[in-house]
Amino acid sequence: MMYLSNCFLLLRLASVLALGPQPPKIRPGDVATFEPQESGVLDGAAFVDWIHTQSSAGIKSVALREGSYHVTPGSDNAHIFLDDLHSFTLWMDSVNLTMTKVGLPAFEIYRCSDLVTYGPTAWWDTPGFSQATITDVQKTGGQAYNVQFHLDDGYDSSFLLKSGQADGEYTNPKTGRLEAGPGWSTISGSATAVDGKENTYTVPITDSYFAPQVGYKILARGEFIFCNKVGESNDTIINDYTLLNCAGFTWISSANRKTTFNSYVVKPAPFPPPGGTELPARSSSADGVHSSGDYIGPTFDSCFFAALDDDCMAVHGSLYTITSAGSAANSFVAATGGASSGDVLRFYANATYTVLGTAIVTSATTSSDTLTITVGALPPQVSDLAHTVWTNQMRSGSGFAVLNTHTTGNRGRGAIIKASNGLIANNLFEGVTYGALDLGPEFSDWGEGDYVHNVSMINNTVRECNYINKAAAAVMVHGDGENDVHGNSNITISGLTIEGTTASNLYVGATEGLRVGGVRFVDAYQEEYELWESWPGAVATFENVAFEAVTGKVEIVGGIGKEGIEAAKAIGDVTGLEGGVEGLVTITPDNDATER
Repeated sequence: MMYLSNCFLLLRLASVLALGPQPPKIRPGDVATFEPQESGVLDGAAFVDWIHTQSSAGIKSVALREGSYHVTPGSDNAHIFLDDLHSFTLWMDSVNLTMTKVGLPAFEIYRCSDLVTYGPTAWWDTPGFSQATITDVQKTGGQAYNVQFHLDDGYDSSFLLKSGQADGEYTNPKTGRLEAGPGWSTISGSATAVDGKENTYTVPITDSYFAPQVGYKILARGEFIFCNKVGESNDTIINDYTLLNCAGFTWISSANRKTTFNSYVVKPAPFPPPGGTELPARSSSADGVHSSGDYIGPTFDSCFFAALDDDCMAVHGSLYTITSAGSAANSFVAATGGASSGDVLRFYANATYTVLGTAIVTSATTSSDTLTITVGALPPQVSDLAHTVWTNQMRSGSGFAVLNTHTTGNRGRGAIIKASNGLIANNLFEGVTYGALDLGPEFSDWGEGDYVHNVSMINNTVRECNYINKAAAAVMVHGDGENDVHGNSNITISGLTIEGTTASNLYVGATEGLRVGGVRFVDAYQEEYELWESWPGAVATFENVAFEAVTGKVEIVGGIGKEGIEAAKAIGDVTGLEGGVEGLVTITPDNDATER
């Protein structure tokens, strides 16, 4: 099985390398085209009704007239609600769409199949934002600060002068890169005006993930939305969309079988949308694309994410609890969750998350807001259902891909993956302040899983990630709880370059079948920031890992910039390496470094 998985990934990588990013297609000249009745206004309901009329008549490709439009909501679900479309193409290229209703998604795609869309540039002309620039910071202890800020032109103070959540952005003075600032901080008290300084205030901030600095933008929002949704759909293709100043998850994806994002762009917009009346929020909040519970995971190809306040790409399933044993043998009752006949469930001990085994669902019924699941046979290790939790292996985004994609300046992670049978290749992650790649479950913190299996990370570059923060490593493969090597499996790390990271570069834990080679750590630990932590005290750390093969050099180029930091460290049970991890990582002068 492992051999077949490796062959599949190699064939997939070969096709990716051969094709590379594809140029956008051009809409046909004779395509049926919707003409809005009012200049500069798109009636969402009329547009969707027209689309369904065309589809019912057997027309399989339609377009929206090029131009800029304010979109009036077409339903209570979204400004543009696309449902029950099959083998259909929608052209919205060369179109600017400005959403007008606060809190309502732009698009929702529901129960469609083989739907191909060519995207617009989408804006949010919504009130409810305050934005300012930090002019002074005084630390008051721990992660608490008194922050002085000056309101930016065009913004009022309403949301920055009351308790709540705040985040923001700043231009990194070293790199010139626009980056997410002190994200998800808590404004813990009332702001006070600074005497003699117009539109300048001091406010207490606590629980800041990262130390605020002079020059950061601080931003408070009145609304958080799912900007777009796709659900219960098969083979949806999102081509050439650009989302600007989106205050929420830019796409939320659930119960789908493969959604492809080609040339998808999420970035700040420091100017109002065409015809807009409100200054936009500069940063995008939360995740770029959040895939939760997909049957087949999404593919990201040639995408760009800039200055988001959380993770750019997240792919995962969920962890569910068991309420009680069911009335039938090998059955149990859960308050929440999703399962169908044939799904594979994985069971864990509650709290410790020790792997207990898997079982195949034979039936699943819902009644009175409870789910009753029967499996062929519960694993022998499941002796106490009340202290057992479970995940659905078929609803964790298996089959995902992250290809040819660039993330820059976001506060969370470049890609956080809790799914299997995937490929992460030819990507650039830079200025990501909570780590570039994070693979493995987060059961205890977020109730998200699962462990990852049959995943290859090939030819990826990480620059200046995991600084000004407390994350464990720039690139991580990890477990959760008390599992040893029996967590993740069949992981390949090849052609990885990590540059300018001031904390741990690479951490691999709870993994069997690790293959690693062609890895370069450049200028490790060269700077130290206020919230920097030394854990685990090495450039590369391996904890409870069974190596399968070392396929090439693993080297540190340019030395280690901080005293007391080891080149490599082994924790727990690390097997499969002759001479141990000490012989795995070499330190190479710059002029002798190996080009990968």
